[in-house]
Amino acid sequence: MDFRRNIDDIVETLKKAKDRERGCTLLIGAGCSFKAGIPTANGFVEIIKKEYPRAYERAEEKTYAKCMYELAVAERRDLIAKYVDMAKINWAHICIALLMKTGFIDRVLTTNFDLLVVRACALLGLFPANYDFAASQLFNPPDVPERAVFNLHGQRTGFVLLNTDREVQKHSDLLAPVFSDAGMGRVWLVIGYSGENDPVFNHLAKVQRFDNNLYWVGYQDNEPSEHVQSDLLVEGKYAFFTNGFNADDFFVKLSQKLNCFPPDFADKPFTYLDNL
Repeated sequence: MDFRRNIDDIVETLKKAKDRERGCTLLIGAGCSFKAGIPTANGFVEIIKKEYPRAYERAEEKTYAKCMYELAVAERRDLIAKYVDMAKINWAHICIALLMKTGFIDRVLTTNFDLLVVRACALLGLFPANYDFAASQLFNPPDVPERAVFNLHGQRTGFVLLNTDREVQKHSDLLAPVFSDAGMGRVWLVIGYSGENDPVFNHLAKVQRFDNNLYWVGYQDNEPSEHVQSDLLVEGKYAFFTNGFNADDFFVKLSQKLNCFPPDFADKPFTYLDNL
């Protein structure tokens, strides 16, 4: 079976899903915030190597989780805050907000600590519910409104930020109902997220079949990683792989093909201000 799809296949699926009153759950990771000025996991490892050389040397493995574990809790928070606070909204987040406003996406799950999706939504006059699921795991699906954003690992200003293997693993089981609800009758779209050494990925891997399809968007010309191939891109699961883009390029192109780009603040500034 051919597990490759292109952006036109995703466009058709999203259009038909909207016609059938089906939503879409978007799962994003660090790749969506990189152009906003927030380093990826590997970028933070290099920063720790430079700014905290002793902690870097102590790390058993030179991974994000292991290096973060060697920092004091306050050092971790300050390091993350330094970059999140300076981040600027990029086109990926603006287009995600456009796709939410026009009804193509109704759930956003993010492993990032930033609130760039929420900021972009506010820029368009859209105010989805926003849940810090690291700080509070109370979850009642009927109470979740039509559009919602879930910060799975915490928010920069939240009481809990999940950085280490132990913290993320301990939290993983609590995410099960969020993923179950997010996948209920929805298309899955995953971009800017590697899934490497992250229990969040396991919730996708456990799904027997994606009845409305899952599309995993790889970075530029990178091929799917081993765990994506073995756990998602398998016969009968209806999970597919697309590549050839960075996050900004993908979402701009997707929004254009779905006829919801450019945003009014660029195309109709006076109408935009009047609506505000």
